Amino acid sequence: MSASPKVPHLALPLVLLAALAAAASPAAAQWTRITQVPASIFYSVWVNGDTIAAGADSIVYVSTDAGVTWKGSAVVAPGAFEVRVRERDRRLYAATRGQGIFVSDDFGSTWASYNQGLVGGFANSQLRIIDLVMRGDSLYLATEGAGAWVRNLKAGTWTPFGSAFGPAQATNMTAIAAGGSRLWAAGGFNGTVFYRDPGDTDWTLSLLFNDRFAPGLAALTAIYTGTRWVVGANNGAYWSTTGQEPWTFVDPGAGNPLFTVSFAQRGHDLFANFGAFSSTLMVSHDDGSSWDLIETLPIPVPSLAIFHDTLLVGRIDGLWRRSLDDVLTSVPPPRETRLRFAIVGAQPVRDAVRFRFELPAGGRAAIDVFDVAGRRVASPIDGPCAAGRSEVTWSTHALAPGIYEARLRNAGQTETVRLVRVP
Repeated sequence: MSASPKVPHLALPLVLLAALAAAASPAAAQWTRITQVPASIFYSVWVNGDTIAAGADSIVYVSTDAGVTWKGSAVVAPGAFEVRVRERDRRLYAATRGQGIFVSDDFGSTWASYNQGLVGGFANSQLRIIDLVMRGDSLYLATEGAGAWVRNLKAGTWTPFGSAFGPAQATNMTAIAAGGSRLWAAGGFNGTVFYRDPGDTDWTLSLLFNDRFAPGLAALTAIYTGTRWVVGANNGAYWSTTGQEPWTFVDPGAGNPLFTVSFAQRGHDLFANFGAFSSTLMVSHDDGSSWDLIETLPIPVPSLAIFHDTLLVGRIDGLWRRSLDDVLTSVPPPRETRLRFAIVGAQPVRDAVRFRFELPAGGRAAIDVFDVAGRRVASPIDGPCAAGRSEVTWSTHALAPGIYEARLRNAGQTETVRLVRVP
């Protein structure tokens, strides 16, 4: 499942740039346009199993047979535009930039309002949805002026989700994402991002510049790779092992300012589009620490997704696809030079946790677990390991419920993951 691509509110007005598509040079031969959908702007591409859903202006296009055939939906709502679509349990959720959110149980033949409780934003800004993410039984929204909202997918209505955005002048959100046990969000234009863990009463502010606000800096999207958070911003990329300080800046070489950024992941390969008047498609083999150029396309690419072994891009001139094997032959092979560390399975954990790690070379490796005060809470897992992937199960019975940091050490390198234990 790919990260949620989007065109945030500070983006270049793509509707005005649609004329560029006609004048742009033809797509490279390895790209194929999906001709069953129109050559129009696609703001999101979502993949779930064999279902692919793509959101355009006011209409959703869906394939339930792995992209063989496509169906265009009815108009989501009068006046709806910039549709971002998700699918779960054969229900479509279509978020719009101005009319709120709608649902369909027949893959778009009919739509029903899903706005119950979504009220109260200044000038109805709560209906200007810029991003959405599902986690567990809940759906979370990022709005363009009314902060974050949450709704249980089985029962209930929408309620505001946190009050931290207002004091930080970040109610004009740009992104919301989920990874591990953590929710992550972005808003404002001061380098401000936010994180929230289970049981937290509100979001906690984090600064991409680590020690100061950064006027004009906006995070546009984020993805959790399994070992770290990678953020696409209007000046490049940032990464953090926990989704909070310390953040490390990486210049992918795509130029700036950037208007759109989107991510999609397959295994250890992280694909990205860094876009402005043109789009720079890149791949990282090391969770965003470095980036290799795939190619530059002459027009904006608002959305990006991976379906099996195919890279899908939503452009301003339609939906296009390309073989991932073909993509990867055009870039240097990955060089495994750093540790990889992740928790296998869902969090929170109860009785045990399974760690997965990869060593670039053989040697002694140790895993320590620390509480939020930085105190070691158990004896380290320590011993010689061969290069490559390994897994180890560790009992959590000695830990009190709470949030911990597990740290892998090998040959002078360290990697950390966040661990959440419940009774």
